[in-house]
Amino acid sequence: MSCSSSEALFERYLDGTLTPARRAHVRAHLRTCGRCTGVFEELRVVDALLAAPSAPELPPNFTFATMAEVRALPRPHVSSPPLLAYLVCYLVAAWLIVGAAFLIENATMRVLGAVALDVSRQAARALGGLAQAAGRFVGDAGTLGVVFTLALAVGISVALALVVGVAVVRPRIAARLRS
Repeated sequence: MSCSSSEALFERYLDGTLTPARRAHVRAHLRTCGRCTGVFEELRVVDALLAAPSAPELPPNFTFATMAEVRALPRPHVSSPPLLAYLVCYLVAAWLIVGAAFLIENATMRVLGAVALDVSRQAARALGGLAQAAGRFVGDAGTLGVVFTLALAVGISVALALVVGVAVVRPRIAARLRS
């Protein structure tokens, strides 16, 4: 029996799934081949270790010592989000939309302007309730509430600028261009 064919049977030999004839061939090869005997003994040790897993013994203060090491590590640097960059991107996008609105057909813009005015009327009604809720939120949330309220105010201002641009300014510019 060759070394490669016997090594393929080592695992089945340890499991006891070989036929008696094959088992005898593997045993005879192991008696004559030192290299295969070494490989087989290593496999037997690994098999024994896997068959009887043991839980590692931890010292009684393991959690405390680990947490003390974690506390001793330097704090990671946390950068604040670039709010100014977000605001600039938001405003650029809003003005690109306004610019695109000037390129749309005039009749479509009139319909869009009427819809925008209706939406802005409804938003103005809802704005009173929103202002009350924002006031309560600012009082309850502190600095975070102020930032949220400012972001909301910028968003509403941009939306109103879009409405005014689409519904009021564009028709006037179109009328002047025609004359």
